[in-house]
Amino acid sequence: MAIVGTCTYDSRGQLVRPDTLDISRAKIRLDLDTGEKPTFNRGHTHVFVVSGMGITAEQARERVNARLCRFLDRAEAVRGFRKITMKKNQSKNRLNLNTTISYEILYVVEADERSRSRSPESPKGYQRGWSTVIPG
Repeated sequence: MAIVGTCTYDSRGQLVRPDTLDISRAKIRLDLDTGEKPTFNRGHTHVFVVSGMGITAEQARERVNARLCRFLDRAEAVRGFRKITMKKNQSKNRLNLNTTISYEILYVVEADERSRSRSPESPKGYQRGWSTVIPG
């Protein structure tokens, strides 16, 4: 389970970004969860990590992009889904020289009364639905 916490809004109704410590705790729970499935609990903020490894950087990129598109296709079908941030990390294993690319995605599934209409898709599938969030 990778729930960061319940959605919090400021006085103007803008979503407030969760505390960094809460995000870190959720990432630890995600690391301990062997199911590797994203959560979509309504009214909560979530974190999920999508990664791919390959012998070359291009192979890793192809694998992670395929997984990322699957995640976004599933997530964007969930009413109230909104992506907050997505951070990319790339590393190279010194022993076997394999490349690993991962994306950490912080997202919210807003309750029905807070759900917004979907954003138009961009040409790249993994850049769909960007949202602005007030820092917490």
